[in-house]
Amino acid sequence: MRISLARALFVQPTLLLLDEPTNHLDLRAVLWLEEYLCRWKKTLVVVSHDRDFLNTVTSDIIHLHDMKLHLYRCKFDDFEIVFEQRCQAMNKKYDDYIKHRGAAKRSGDPPQKWRDYRVEFHFPEPTELTPPLLLLIEVSFSYPNRPDFRLCDVDVGIDMGTRVAIVGPNGEGKSTLLIHLSGDLVPTEGEVRRSQKLRIGRYSQHFVDLLTMDETPVQYLLGLQPDQEGPSKQEAVRAKLGKFGLASHNHLTPILKLSGGQKARVVFTSISMSKPHILILDEPTNHLDMQSIDALANALEEFTGGVVLVSHDSRLLSRLCDDEERSEIWIVENGTVVKFPDTFDEYKAELVRQIREEVDD
Repeated sequence: MRISLARALFVQPTLLLLDEPTNHLDLRAVLWLEEYLCRWKKTLVVVSHDRDFLNTVTSDIIHLHDMKLHLYRCKFDDFEIVFEQRCQAMNKKYDDYIKHRGAAKRSGDPPQKWRDYRVEFHFPEPTELTPPLLLLIEVSFSYPNRPDFRLCDVDVGIDMGTRVAIVGPNGEGKSTLLIHLSGDLVPTEGEVRRSQKLRIGRYSQHFVDLLTMDETPVQYLLGLQPDQEGPSKQEAVRAKLGKFGLASHNHLTPILKLSGGQKARVVFTSISMSKPHILILDEPTNHLDMQSIDALANALEEFTGGVVLVSHDSRLLSRLCDDEERSEIWIVENGTVVKFPDTFDEYKAELVRQIREEVDD
């Protein structure tokens, strides 16, 4: 992604077209791109599911709906307000038409009812466990084939209700840290302590590639829980898939034929069914649309277990770390993990200050 962006920006085009440019960038790179594009003097057209990015770099919104393009001369947050008002007006016209249908039959085509697209993610209430749930004590790790990479002296912990945002440049070890937390890597040095009954739900941007592609979502999820059998169990699984925004006609479609976003919904459903105490999420927004990202943020706010999140989506990180008393910012950089002493919003503001100084120089 960085190479593609560099190539596009280097030629200084009259018209710059960007399709999901923030995917696979770290938070600092996203903020740098925002600052660069705010100073862009030529025409920019961008497709993105990142709200803060759109609010920062755009002046107008083009909305594709019912195979038509609608122009809104405002920021994205304002567009949402105007669009909601428009939908309400459309539905009122439809309701009035239904109420006076007899008199309206001769007045041309009937108005259309707006069908709202809503997604509701949900992670079940976890059972209580005695703290500490998960501790990394003086943990160090290195890969045998990568002498240049090493995480050293990591001391962190997670309990019920803990909210952790992990930030830092790509390649510094954020994903490696998550893998240690989830128990899929053994540290070179140090100790990992876990509650015996701890259940972890882990989402990785690469997990969608590990699904059983020749199975349907229903078959895959039933296979994860062999005790889930019979028509009633199948209907329960389908209900959960529907909650996570997977349309019913895709429940019995081979996973191979699903889009990246649809596969992500299958993974989130499987995590929910495992009833985790801690959620470990690595770039969960890459395959999600805005409504699904909002639904994920709502679900994380309601979840009473622990949450550890790596993401480049500032809005999601800010919402996760809204409660200062239970939130922590872990910076993975220079081979170790350091806790930022302030809020996420202050961390972001500090990054923006650094970037502006660099760009001005």
